[in-house]
Amino acid sequence: MENCTKKDFLSKNKARFGILDNLPNEEYLDICAQNVRCIATKQIRTCIPLPSVNGILNNCRGIIDYPGEIDTSYASFRVTGAKEELVHCETRRPGVKITVHGQIVVRSVPTQENCAPTYIAIPIQVVDEVLYNFYSTKDGNLITDMKNELAYIDGSCMVVQLNCSIYKDTSGSCPRYMARIRGNIVDKLWKRENIWVEGVRPYPSTALTFCDSFDLDCPVYNMSSDTDCED
Repeated sequence: MENCTKKDFLSKNKARFGILDNLPNEEYLDICAQNVRCIATKQIRTCIPLPSVNGILNNCRGIIDYPGEIDTSYASFRVTGAKEELVHCETRRPGVKITVHGQIVVRSVPTQENCAPTYIAIPIQVVDEVLYNFYSTKDGNLITDMKNELAYIDGSCMVVQLNCSIYKDTSGSCPRYMARIRGNIVDKLWKRENIWVEGVRPYPSTALTFCDSFDLDCPVYNMSSDTDCED
């Protein structure tokens, strides 16, 4: 890819970014931003048993009436909710409790021909842990006095990177379909700070900018076929 400055990039893509005027030179900008001070990562490697198929397996928890065979070549995981909270603040070793809820989406293939597969969403809580080892974004060193660092923190954000695969475990006396969850979670603690940055102001000072925040999540709907299956 051709190397170019920020100004060159914006100049070549003015129409795409709605820039009507000529770009000014780069300047120092004084902004208020959420500056990340601490960061922690958590590798996720877990296997979760799915409910038993049609209830025909003995001594297995949960029953879901799958209208066919589970297609192990397909699996999807989506996050439905996540939160962070400070815990053990009254002790000498505080931490951040992270919780992630999601849905494993499996595909059931009917035994009858010309019938569309059925997609089933199974809710799970995939992560519920306390993170203690945070590292400084300034030098990468472990923060040994987390209690003192938390005095400067204003908030947090979390990056969730998870994927899922399905396999059938036949090693025990109770064969089960399993969901293999793999990925990474990055937790960031930030402080609101006044920061000088060098950049380009793409829109004139006479333009009005409005900001808002979304209080509600936009739901995601599964589109399933309405085809009726008859004997």
